[in-house]
Amino acid sequence: MTAFLRVSALCVTLSALTVFAGCSKKSDSWLVGKWAFDPEATKANLPADNKAKGVPDSVAQQMGLQLTTQLMNQMNNIKLQITAEKVTSISANGTEESNAYKIIKRPDANTLVVEGKDGEVSTFIKSGKYLCIPTTGAVQFKMYFKPVN
Repeated sequence: MTAFLRVSALCVTLSALTVFAGCSKKSDSWLVGKWAFDPEATKANLPADNKAKGVPDSVAQQMGLQLTTQLMNQMNNIKLQITAEKVTSISANGTEESNAYKIIKRPDANTLVVEGKDGEVSTFIKSGKYLCIPTTGAVQFKMYFKPVN
């Protein structure tokens, strides 16, 4: 192979790798926007057997149901406004709380793991038209948020 052909092959290979790397780059734009808690979608996707952790087995399912209901009631009428730098939570009475974040992991094209300034780690998952946020703590399920136009 002549030097010219080797250089040409190398240039073509590097160009292809650059194009493919750009195509495979994950876009985070799906997270940015306004979202409203969707209790119906959340209820429809609750685990069938959501037991509370850290309590005796005899009351785990009952406690799981109570904690899930309480958490969902707290989320009613909550809206999120998400930019590339911060998440703002807006309560039903209009109170806003903003927190800066940075993306620390992209496990796949539909999942972002972020860390807030306080060190708290959260996961955001794109599921169809919904934004899902898995809960942490004694009960675990996904809270669904629908886009707000």
